Amino acid sequence: MKITIAGYGFVGQAYESLLSKTNNIDIVDPKYKHVGLQHLDPDAVIICVSTPAQENGKCDISNVIDVLSKINPTTPVLIKSTISLEGWDIIQKNYPMHTITFSPEFLRAKTALQDLLNAQEMLVGGGDINFWTNLFKKCYNKPINILTMSVEELILIKYFRNSFLATKVSFFNQIYDLCEATGIDYKNVKEGIGMDTRIGNSHTDVNTSRGYGGHCFPKDVQAILETAQANNVDLSLIKQSQQYNNTVRKEI
Repeated sequence: MKITIAGYGFVGQAYESLLSKTNNIDIVDPKYKHVGLQHLDPDAVIICVSTPAQENGKCDISNVIDVLSKINPTTPVLIKSTISLEGWDIIQKNYPMHTITFSPEFLRAKTALQDLLNAQEMLVGGGDINFWTNLFKKCYNKPINILTMSVEELILIKYFRNSFLATKVSFFNQIYDLCEATGIDYKNVKEGIGMDTRIGNSHTDVNTSRGYGGHCFPKDVQAILETAQANNVDLSLIKQSQQYNNTVRKEI
């Protein structure tokens, strides 16, 4: 099959590596390999473009919209980019004739390809689920569990997974604060806590930059807080975690 990947960051590169074994891949990304969508006639398109935070903190889906505007409505589309509930509403209203599937992505930037190859499951919703299910099952040399849900449910799963992990980082940074104030060895304390399999050891390291940073956590936390505010919901735990994180990072 001829598949176009729009966006060639760590997600787009990982999917090129996975799919190129059994498909012909074209890349659309002016920073890396620029081929205009208007010059291609793909069998399917995977959107992996960036969706940065706007000045008000909301998820900016303009890059996704730009790609959709150039795609034939009959071409199956899979959105791997992070989108908000509000963004999905805009997409549905503006492109009702397109066959658009959404699948949230949880790859880590430094280990994106390994994470993708080692994935045990994939979450998919909307559009042509059978098309994408069959495509990905042919690319893996192992069974992969593909779970289907509504797009709205998948959007919240994406945001709240990252928000939980961001909150966990803040939680353990506060444990570190108390250990430092009392002269107690934080390493031993966090290892003892992480031995409980319900908690685990991930996201418990405290480094010199303190708190959480990077590309995904700050913008995803802010975006879900904006969505909650628009729906008159107070996500107080996540909000307090964000405020604490902003404080410790400013101090450093």
